[in-house]
Amino acid sequence: DNTTTSRTQTPQPPPTTAVVKPPFNASAYEVNYTLVFTISFSGITATMEGWMVIGTGPSGNYSFGMLTVPLQGTATHKLATEGNTTYTMLCLHGECVVEEEEEWPFTGLIEGVNVTRTAKGQCRHLNYTGTLYEEQGVLDPKAFSRFIEGLSGNYTAYVCEVNGVMLSADLVATASARGEMIRITLKIEAVKAGPYRPDTYRLILKEIKANK
Repeated sequence: DNTTTSRTQTPQPPPTTAVVKPPFNASAYEVNYTLVFTISFSGITATMEGWMVIGTGPSGNYSFGMLTVPLQGTATHKLATEGNTTYTMLCLHGECVVEEEEEWPFTGLIEGVNVTRTAKGQCRHLNYTGTLYEEQGVLDPKAFSRFIEGLSGNYTAYVCEVNGVMLSADLVATASARGEMIRITLKIEAVKAGPYRPDTYRLILKEIKANK
């Protein structure tokens, strides 16, 4: 009896070439990234690994995450903006420090100056189709001063962007500091991307301000 089988057939998923419309754009999104950051010099390589969630939206921006730093242990961070102020809470070995800054640090996850970007075609990440950019620039020494003083150098990165939101980046930089040649790599990958969550924003802002 063919009538029952045809009625209960499950609908077929669309072919994989179908364009999946992302539930986010550059002005409202939440992305969960994994990061691997390596610095190599004088035959030594130090690797920092972690994850980070970044949310940007109309109520305010937020971020939280964890980074394992060699010889220092695991550092966690929480950030939230309110008006023109960014509240930052950094914790290491159970000690937390809350600071107020004027700028949101995640306007770009790659900290470069004099940057040129060239579209290189399409890229796919998390089943979304986006634009692949080749980015070339000079490392911003300010961004790295926490790790290395007086760093200067050039980098090349390949960035996959969907709807203006970065979903992956591969960066290689050759730099020098105090006469030492240094090689830096940074690999960032989105493991999840979705709509902005105002509840998460409010929760993080409240928690940081309670710890001031």
